[in-house]
Amino acid sequence: MIKRHAISIALALGATLLMAVTASASSTYTEWINGSELPNATPTEGQFVGEATGSYSGGWYIDVKHQDLSHHPAYITGGSFRLNTVINNWPSTIKGAFVQYGGTVSQLSGFSGCTNQRYRVNGALSGVGIGGGSGTGSFSATLTHYRANVWWVGCVVYAASVSGTVSLTF
Repeated sequence: MIKRHAISIALALGATLLMAVTASASSTYTEWINGSELPNATPTEGQFVGEATGSYSGGWYIDVKHQDLSHHPAYITGGSFRLNTVINNWPSTIKGAFVQYGGTVSQLSGFSGCTNQRYRVNGALSGVGIGGGSGTGSFSATLTHYRANVWWVGCVVYAASVSGTVSLTF
């Protein structure tokens, strides 16, 4: 009887340990993102919205704070990430934050004249998870500023698009 009781306890402890290991395991998910920059961009902050497709399709939003774009590259100083999606048939939000000095915004083209400008945005994410958490991630995208020369104003950005990937581990 004592032997059977000891085996039951050992099996219960083993099952508990297995559940704890399984619960702490994390997975990496890649999302392809496309979207637009919101018109309230400043020289030190850009906000973007769009559509994500991949493991967690849905609508996404980021707020990227960075050094002035006169820096080459301009370091990311903070910001947030949000992906509204459906998980297990339930509306959910995956959140994260840009790591301070964990990425850059680098101009790729459009250095002179009134031509379109392309930028590479690479940033590390922390606090990633459903509603936030302890996961990590990375954001990598190309931002294009579409510009035109307006005779009474000069060169103006009239639209901006962004496309790339976000990798989330939680």
